[in-house]
Formats: sequence, C-alpha cells, structure tokens
Amino acid sequence: SESMGRKAGRKVLMEGRKNCQLWINGIVKDCTTNLGGLFRKKSFKHIIQQNCLMHVKWIVSAHVKAFAGMSKRSNKPLPKEWRWLRDRFYALINTKHESDAYIQLEIIRNTIERLKGKRIKELHTALKQLEGWLPKIIAHQRNPFIPTTNNLLESYHKKYTYYPSFKRSMMTIKGAQRVLDYRVFRHNFGRFPEHKEMFEMKFEEFKIILSELPDKRVMGAQHRYFQAEFKKLDIWFGKYQEIWGEYFALKKE
Repeated sequence: SESMGRKAGRKVLMEGRKNCQLWINGIVKDCTTNLGGLFRKKSFKHIIQQNCLMHVKWIVSAHVKAFAGMSKRSNKPLPKEWRWLRDRFYALINTKHESDAYIQLEIIRNTIERLKGKRIKELHTALKQLEGWLPKIIAHQRNPFIPTTNNLLESYHKKYTYYPSFKRSMMTIKGAQRVLDYRVFRHNFGRFPEHKEMFEMKFEEFKIILSELPDKRVMGAQHRYFQAEFKKLDIWFGKYQEIWGEYFALKKE
C-alpha cells in the first residue's frame, strides 16, 4: 500500500537514519494513529511522542460542539454557555506540570459525571481520548526540548504554492522523498549568491596578480576559466529560479 501506514512509516524512518545518520529522540504527531505500533518496536521505542496540542484542542473542541448540538466541523464559535466546558478541557492541555495535568483530568471526569444530555457520549469520547493521549500531551513537560506543536512547520509549508495534490502525495514514500528533495534543492538554491560572491573575490584577486605580470598572455587560460565558471553559474541559477518560480513561488499576501 502507498498509504503512510506502519510499514511505510518504518521504512521512511529507517531510510532517514541510514542515509542521514539521523537519530530521532522525539517526534510531534497530529494525533493520528496511522503508524500503528511502530514506536513499540525495539528500533523506535526510545522515541518520545508528543501530540500537537493545537490538534488536541481542535479535536476536543469538536466534541464539545457536538455535545452542544452543533456540527463538529462547524466554523461558528461555541455558544457562550458552553465555553466554560471547553475551557475545562483546555486547562488540562495547557498545564505546565505533570501533577496538574492529572488533577485537571479528574476535574474533567467529575464535571462530565454531573452533566446530562442526548450527546453526552461525545464528552465521554473526549475524556477517553485525553486519558489515552495523556503521556503524549505532557511529554514536553518531561523533556523541554520537544515542541508542543508542529504549527511552525505547517505554517512554513503553507507559505508556498505546491503542485496539485501535494499534501496527499506527502503521505506516500515517493511524496516523502519529494519533500527531502525539496530541502536539498532549497539548500543548493540558497548557496548560489554565496558561491558567486566567492568566485568574484577570487576573480578580483586574479586581476591584481594579472596586472603585475609583464606578459598577461600567460594567465589567459585562467581568465577563460573564470569566464566559463561565471557563465555556468548564471545558467544554473536561471534554471533553479525557473523551477522555484513554477513550483515553490511565494504566495501573494
């Protein structure tokens, strides 16, 4: 299967470690379970998992909206009379200490026990999810080097106009390879000005040496070398700019 399941995820992580000599100690997930029990395997069980807290809030908020009689996907704000309930869940997600998280979990449990309604199951589902996710919600409290969200990375990607179905293709091995290829491309693209500046400095040094020689024809071959290099740089920089403009152009504000 081309979907990013357990087998495909394991292959990507193994390739990353093999080719880049990368040792991953922590990872921020968006609350999905598409990697199955991958992180229970010996090769990956050391990886600390942190659920993106913004995704946790979105999921919890959807359940509270459903309990309040709204659609889970509604863009309308939660009615004021139920915002206190949503804030009870948020209080757990926003805790700074592990002990506070467990206290807030019990407060949520007691709150739900006192509530009634046709859609009370929505709140029980939200509570069950928080209980299961709790170690991944508070992982950043145990290891401050782990970020609490992946929003910075997602915001970075949203700045660019990718080719159609980019997000869907990212969920495949080939798509993940494209992302790695893009990172290499972006790195090389950014080095062109620096590389050209270095050659210009060398060319200036060459001209000083040339001016001190009685017979300037001796350095003719070196002069042609610089001319060829400058031309080559301009050609390849133009090709990179063309690709960048077609696939990775910045969106207009």
